[in-house]
Amino acid sequence: MNGLSFWHSENSLQGIQNQLFSVYLLSMLFSNAVQLIMPRFVDNRTLYEIRERPSKTYSWQVFILSNVIAEIPAQTVMAILLFATWYYPVGMYRNAIATAELNGRGGLMFLLLWSYTLFCSTFTQMVATIMPDPATGVNIASLLYNLSQIFCG
Repeated sequence: MNGLSFWHSENSLQGIQNQLFSVYLLSMLFSNAVQLIMPRFVDNRTLYEIRERPSKTYSWQVFILSNVIAEIPAQTVMAILLFATWYYPVGMYRNAIATAELNGRGGLMFLLLWSYTLFCSTFTQMVATIMPDPATGVNIASLLYNLSQIFCG
């Protein structure tokens, strides 16, 4: 009996169920990302409203675009870490061996994780633009994300 049989990472019914549960657990990282992103964005928004808007240095659209672009490198690193620590240990790559699509599916899964981290960032910033403080924003963003999961998008 090998060490992997305990985790059922082969393509059995239990293995696929474990993989689906790991996808669900991965989607629960949203609340942690919100708690990291929202306070920094609210501080930046406050600085913009106090300093930049009265002087008309740049517009609100430029402020939002610069915050989204500034998050891309951090979210790319997060996607790489997520991919390396989730895709291979869970055994997702084994699902592509039978069809000889190992590289294609791995790349597609990385792009999916990258788009998920970018979604977390932009959704958090969208909610933060209308919230008075980070604590309220975190709660509202988590509620909206959970509602979107309950109703499947």
